[in-house]
Amino acid sequence: MTYNSNPYNASHNIEHTSLCSESSQSCRLSTEESNMAAVNTVWLHGVCFVFSTQDYTITMYFQQSWRDKRLAYGELNLNLTLDNRVADQLWLPDTYFLNDKKSFLHGVTVKNRMIRLHPDGTVLYGLRITTTAACMMDLRRYPLDEQNCTLEIESYGYTTDDIVFFWQGGDSAVTGVDKLELPQFSIVDIRLVSKEVRFTTGSYPRLSLSFRIKRNIGYFILQTYMPSILITILSWVSFWINYDASAARVALGVTTVLTMTTINTHLRETLPKIPYVKAIDVYLMGCFVFVFLALLEYAFVNYVFFGRGPAQQKKINERLNKANNERTRYEEKRLREQVCIFFCRLSFTLLLCVSQSSSTKQLCSAHKIRSHSHFYRRHIYFLK
Repeated sequence: MTYNSNPYNASHNIEHTSLCSESSQSCRLSTEESNMAAVNTVWLHGVCFVFSTQDYTITMYFQQSWRDKRLAYGELNLNLTLDNRVADQLWLPDTYFLNDKKSFLHGVTVKNRMIRLHPDGTVLYGLRITTTAACMMDLRRYPLDEQNCTLEIESYGYTTDDIVFFWQGGDSAVTGVDKLELPQFSIVDIRLVSKEVRFTTGSYPRLSLSFRIKRNIGYFILQTYMPSILITILSWVSFWINYDASAARVALGVTTVLTMTTINTHLRETLPKIPYVKAIDVYLMGCFVFVFLALLEYAFVNYVFFGRGPAQQKKINERLNKANNERTRYEEKRLREQVCIFFCRLSFTLLLCVSQSSSTKQLCSAHKIRSHSHFYRRHIYFLK
């Protein structure tokens, strides 16, 4: 829309105060003008998305236009740009942002408000606003996700019987999107919607400005993916370190585990506390498991070669050696007993055979051996 300006507005006999006196702030438009329309156009100046608080901040030039016949001055074919303080004396639509968290009107050096009046009574009302709006985000695929954030514009008190909202120019009502530069996102699409919402007090007009944004993966490749990949590969170096180099392997394993924990903690601080698992959580947990298993591998090797396993094996070997020694001593003891018995019997037999005849010797030896068996046993017990 093109507006004409005339530097000689002051020379024309038009009293701003007389215009304002006919259309005060407290006076709504007449019923004859109940079908008038409020037109919204938005020029985007800057957008910033903050995912830790699930909202976004947008700075924009927000313009509305409507027709008020009480302000018409058809005898003059020129447009009037009025002082921003005149807005306090005009009727204004009660527009508000439904999902607003915090908004403010810029006021340097004066309040950033524009009032432009046309001969037919059409009023163009422009504001420079910064608003922070809520945006509930689905982060299950983070950081490969796409989000849809909406700015809801609605009339607070006037129903559709009093006021109608629509986007002037259709999809071209929102401009400046091609000039936006977002560090972490790319705007894929913008969608404008006009609808009516019903409440118990009536039906109200609502305009929706929806942003579909896609996250840029470059930042996360440099800050998250590449460091975690390199740290995981570094933890595998311990497989080639000698198992008895405990200081090097423990230092490497503990350092990689702590580094992965730091990366994971830093990432969680930049995101809201949500109950579901994100894609990057699965990735970082996988890296952490590989790093932890590399450290656990050394613990297992140390257990096998230097830990409880060899100690238990040593105790078992000692018990086996002790049992073998006891068996050997028992066998030697039995052998000595048998040798002693044999030589004792032989010595007594020879002694008896020498003193008697051969026939008598045989009878005597058998009798003597049987009669002195108790003596032999006592003698053997003594030898033990």
